[in-house]
Amino acid sequence: MLSEPRSPAAKAQALSRAALFEGLSPGDLERLSAFARTQAFKAGEVIFRKGDLNQALYVIERGRVKISTGSTEGREVVLNLLGAPSVFGEVALLDGGERTADATAVEPATLLALDRRDMIPFLESQPGLMLRMLTAMTARLRWVSDRYEDAVFLELPARLAKRLLLLGEHFGFDTPKGRRLTVSLPQREIAGHMGVSRESVNRLLQDWLGREIIEIDRGVLILKDRPALGRIAGLEA
Repeated sequence: MLSEPRSPAAKAQALSRAALFEGLSPGDLERLSAFARTQAFKAGEVIFRKGDLNQALYVIERGRVKISTGSTEGREVVLNLLGAPSVFGEVALLDGGERTADATAVEPATLLALDRRDMIPFLESQPGLMLRMLTAMTARLRWVSDRYEDAVFLELPARLAKRLLLLGEHFGFDTPKGRRLTVSLPQREIAGHMGVSRESVNRLLQDWLGREIIEIDRGVLILKDRPALGRIAGLEA
């Protein structure tokens, strides 16, 4: 991790793009940017580990960050994949406790870090901002609850199809061939999203390749037949 010097104006502009800070006045954004630290991470570099006492709030300015957890046997479950201008780290910021998951840069990433000692007084002076943060945490809780229900009630094909559609929605763009993801996800990473073995994911992807539901171009997935994925996911009749 490297610290990068940035002007307050540049940091204020980056912070203003995050939904959490929408509506803040230029003066408040300037106050916020005064204690925001710019940090750069290489692909694969750990931002924090579960159990760490790092209590900063992070805003993604560039790149993508994986939120995951693992077992003592080394198995990883990917909880979320976040891109700019997402915010993460709210739980430890608000309760002052340990990190509840790992955060890792999946590609070169630039983040703005806002330390708890600075943010708590700022939040206390901004009740509207505090409410938006609680709303964001509630949305994150709903997300986790939905993923848990998927794991319990959906078979793997439906879970994988649903996750690919979600990744396509947030990290994809339309091409003549279909919805192309903007991030290369090895099968190991996809399996981590599902909490299953790479072999199970490979069998499904090979089947969908043969049925021309998806295509893989230089390691990047293209969702060629999203209606078919929707039917597999149980989202379409």
